[in-house]
Amino acid sequence: VGALTPRTVVLYGVATDVCNKYALEGLMEHHPEIRIFAVQDAMKAIDPAAQEHLLKQWAEEGVRIVDTAEITEDGIPA
Repeated sequence: VGALTPRTVVLYGVATDVCNKYALEGLMEHHPEIRIFAVQDAMKAIDPAAQEHLLKQWAEEGVRIVDTAEITEDGIPA
């Protein structure tokens, strides 16, 4: 049985401070080799104050924070 082994993950959706938080932090912990992009304008937190804090924290940990247009119009950045 083969395993899915992505090199890049583009994360968006809800809720930034619950589902996205656990998915992203789990990827960073268990698969640090994966490039992760968080699409900030396609995410929404339950607690609005948490969104800015989490995006800043993730950026400091190497996650690339992008907007939808950067992914849909320009493609995934190199």
